[in-house]
Amino acid sequence: MKYQYIPYIWPLIVSAFCSLSLGLYALLKRRNAKGAKSFILSMFVVTIWSSANALEMSGANLTTKLFWANMQYFAYCYSPVTLLALCMQFTGYDQWIRNRKVLWIAVIPTIIVLLVWTDGWHGLIRYDVHMDYSGSFPVIAKEYGPVFYIHAGYSHLLNITAWVLLIRAVFFKNTVYRRQAIALFFGVSLIIVPNIMYIFGFSPVKRLDITPIFFGPAGLIIAWGIFHLKLFDLVPLARATVIETMDAGVMVLDLQDRVLDINPAFEMIVGYTADRISTKTVKEVCAKIPELARTCIDRRFTHREFSINLDGFSKVYEVLISPLSDSKGILIGRLAVIYDITERKQAQQEFLNQQRKLAVIEERESLARDMHDNLGQVLGFINLQAQGIRQELFNAGVETAAARFDKLVDATQSAHQEIREYIKNARSSASSEKNFSTALTKDIMIFENQTGLKVELKIPNGFTGEELEPNIRLNLLNIVKEALNNIRKHAEAEQVKIIVSLAKKQLIVTIEDDGKGFDKAEQNYGTKTKFGLDIMRERASKIGLKIDIQSSVGKGTRINCMLFKEERKNTDEIDAG
Repeated sequence: MKYQYIPYIWPLIVSAFCSLSLGLYALLKRRNAKGAKSFILSMFVVTIWSSANALEMSGANLTTKLFWANMQYFAYCYSPVTLLALCMQFTGYDQWIRNRKVLWIAVIPTIIVLLVWTDGWHGLIRYDVHMDYSGSFPVIAKEYGPVFYIHAGYSHLLNITAWVLLIRAVFFKNTVYRRQAIALFFGVSLIIVPNIMYIFGFSPVKRLDITPIFFGPAGLIIAWGIFHLKLFDLVPLARATVIETMDAGVMVLDLQDRVLDINPAFEMIVGYTADRISTKTVKEVCAKIPELARTCIDRRFTHREFSINLDGFSKVYEVLISPLSDSKGILIGRLAVIYDITERKQAQQEFLNQQRKLAVIEERESLARDMHDNLGQVLGFINLQAQGIRQELFNAGVETAAARFDKLVDATQSAHQEIREYIKNARSSASSEKNFSTALTKDIMIFENQTGLKVELKIPNGFTGEELEPNIRLNLLNIVKEALNNIRKHAEAEQVKIIVSLAKKQLIVTIEDDGKGFDKAEQNYGTKTKFGLDIMRERASKIGLKIDIQSSVGKGTRINCMLFKEERKNTDEIDAG
């Protein structure tokens, strides 16, 4: 290769040095900044353009000039690609960069480069190549082939697209990044405008493409926008700082239910990284969490809770689905935000447990006071009166009656002691059964021990009653106990059944026996039974429970306690056993 000194190469050398320095600075100091990779590639590409253009200009023969002219085609073809990628990252199209869709834009430039280096065989890029010595320094003269115009049109299409994206950001979007967009706009304009002027023959220096001279100043302006004005440090603030670091999982869906993006928190939930979900549907991405997939697919859902097992631990999540619309209000996708509410659910359960304990303690305290103020005092009075009468009878020599009063006094004292002991235990008790089914089972065991009757209990598998509010659970248990107490005292039954069933709209507890029954019109169990039924009805009214009593003489009794959905918490449908 032969070279000669041409003074016009110095602006090109200075420009190449500036762009190379900027690229190296970004690579060594700021390579992790948003957009830095595209900027680095752009600077290295235009450095090739400037330096190769200087070497072509100083070449002394056709072979030397042609080699460096071919080298410049790497920059001619790929600089529009890197420039467009740089602008896309700033103007909201960085999804193309993350998904590497931008590589498709580089297909035609790659083909052009291959055709340039094989141009001597086909002449599709240029032909009739020779030296032109008419100017102040020799240049290559040529005729352009058909593929060159494809290359020129495609390159300028990419350049104009990048330009339009920036114009929209500067003049048509009310954004806090306008100052940074202006810096990028001027930097890109210093590259695009001179090149257009050269292509259409308006260059101030004939036969000389002055575009490479502006690469250095353009690079300085763009670098100032990126690193001084924090051009790309501000753009990803909402995503990188808020979305990327937030504990809630975020997933973006298009209208075809394809997953476009997820944040690190969502990656932990589904076990996929963001670069692996491209073109996958939400059904594929959320295959391990079918509840979440169904929620995202079904447009009727905007909110749902679901649970999953991670590393042996059960976690509860809440998903909120929101529509995403463009500036014209047209629906373009949906946003799913997933929160871990495990701790909140545990706190709610703990709160309900505390409520239940307080309700039980309050009920026992109230019962203890009532028994102390009423039954306890009555028994104490009877005991004192019986002892006095016994003593008078003994003094009068009526020994037979005195002996009977001895039994009456003993029974009264025993009952009085039992009442006092019950009051003491009720007031000192600070805990009770944590679920309905366990408490019900214990009450049944007590009933069986007292009566010798076997109670048949049917209860849904997995149902504990913990989802019931404490006050509801307590009153429902007392209603069942009162029903069993009536059976023990009055029914003369041989078989007793208790059936608990759940449906979508109601909880039903049924107590039935095959005893002697009674006439509902007369309630011929007697005054005591009527009093027991009234107590059950009063308890039922406190919790919104509906009681249906079915009985007839000689055909037993059936009591249905129905709690409707609006009076109880959500319970999944379970069939009774």
